[in-house]
Amino acid sequence: MTITAEDESGNIGTCTFELIVDSTLGTNDPRFDISTIVMYPNPAKAVVNISNPQAIPLENANIYDVTGRLVKSFDLKGMGTEKALDIAMLASATYVVIIQSETGTITKQLIKE
Repeated sequence: MTITAEDESGNIGTCTFELIVDSTLGTNDPRFDISTIVMYPNPAKAVVNISNPQAIPLENANIYDVTGRLVKSFDLKGMGTEKALDIAMLASATYVVIIQSETGTITKQLIKE
């Protein structure tokens, strides 16, 4: 690949280099877009739903309090496109939910009323 640049005074600079494109640039599978996962209702009282319209193979959902302590974990393997999570035992507060799949991780905020 060769790149040439010219400034206002007519000075020209050229740089030549070899560019190698690796077909495995990352671990994300382009067939799955983990950002399509939705958690509702939010705020929630007793149950929060995970909607997974692409049926991405999910592994788990971990709920952490504001101090970073794991307070609840849910197994999401084989859940399909929808799963209800019982959060009735959680205190009213704001939590972080980390949802893990085979292709990546997504973080959601959960407000428990």
